[in-house]
Amino acid sequence: MSVQSPHHQAAGPSAGHAPITASHFFLSLPVSSFAMVMGLSGLSLVWARTASLGWLPDWAPLISGLTGLLAFAVFVGLAVLYAGKWSRNPNAVQEEWQHPVKSSFFAAVSVSFALLATVSFHLFSPLALPLWVVGSVLQVLAMIMVLNAWVYRETLAPVHASPVWFIPAVANVVIPLAGVRLGFVELSWWFFAVGILFWGLLLTLVMARLLFVQPPLPERLIPTLCIFLAPPAVGFLSWVLLSGQYADGRSLDVVGHLLYGSAIFFALFLLSQLRRFARLPFYLSWWAFSFPVAAFTTATLVYQSFVPSIWMQALAVGLVAFSTVLILWLLVRTVLAVVRAEPQLID
Repeated sequence: MSVQSPHHQAAGPSAGHAPITASHFFLSLPVSSFAMVMGLSGLSLVWARTASLGWLPDWAPLISGLTGLLAFAVFVGLAVLYAGKWSRNPNAVQEEWQHPVKSSFFAAVSVSFALLATVSFHLFSPLALPLWVVGSVLQVLAMIMVLNAWVYRETLAPVHASPVWFIPAVANVVIPLAGVRLGFVELSWWFFAVGILFWGLLLTLVMARLLFVQPPLPERLIPTLCIFLAPPAVGFLSWVLLSGQYADGRSLDVVGHLLYGSAIFFALFLLSQLRRFARLPFYLSWWAFSFPVAAFTTATLVYQSFVPSIWMQALAVGLVAFSTVLILWLLVRTVLAVVRAEPQLID
């Protein structure tokens, strides 16, 4: 992603530069590509929850397994490509790390490990522990390093704030999804507490930037508005696990209602932006829709088990269909963009 204007970016090939080819994407793979792993993992968890409810008993486990395997395959491929980029051109990686927006996506790597650990419970459970340990350690490192960069980077300005900032700090609420099941309950509480703390802090900062700081959010960053949906949705799922409400069949408590209610609000806000989203060209940042929508879908599937009604069940079914179509469309559209060497895909 870039904070440059789309006009500036589009001027590259016509200004005498070498034409962009599909290999450019693989050789200069942006770290934001790991958002694809988050989205595919989220979709696998959507269908795993659907299977646990007894919906589509023949198809749901199969879809969950296939999307989970695809998430693993994409992760391995991206990891190899990005390691190659690092070895060939470490300055390019350093440039991404110094960027006020792109640097936040380094946490997408740790989140991918944590999500794949959760997916592993439905594929090959022995993988869950090592993946979760690696993801947790990387998440702590990413959170501390990015926070230090924010504090001491002299070039950082209010205009640089964006929803992408939620990834390294608020992604802590993802860790309990597998951590609780692995028995690391106290550590999962710590990650949850840090995530909720930074959600409140960064929500205030990012909203202040969107409301009062000019220029407005660059076009290619507009899809990242969907990230607003992720913290309350994932926070709800982690809270239900941490508080034991899955296990003892209690009615949903007040914190659960508050978190899911917040997710509903941000979902309505995003619905009001549909016409704006529809006018945007395809950027890699469109993958910012994938994991938040999948997390909200899973949260709705869980919520409707506490608050059963025909309306909640209809919403859950609709969201399962929507998140599946959305993420598959993003996957196909990304492949087409790479094959066509669309210039806006290259950061």
